[in-house]
Amino acid sequence: MARDLFGKVPVTRDECYQWVAAMAPNLDTERICAIYIRDYNITDKVAWAKLHGTFESAIDQAYARRHGLLRRLGLDR
Repeated sequence: MARDLFGKVPVTRDECYQWVAAMAPNLDTERICAIYIRDYNITDKVAWAKLHGTFESAIDQAYARRHGLLRRLGLDR
């Protein structure tokens, strides 16, 4: 994993929004999403996942879990 000049894993705003869209999809406004990112340390979670190579798989698994739940409830479209 590439690190920046200060030894940190770079995390973009888009990656944070990807994470939130997968893990907490009901946050519908940018303001609420920004508060969620700040209060739940999403930047740190994304950095950790990227460092350990699980960022993409965590997002994929969250979508798969939600799809499976919606299918069992008969709410999938």
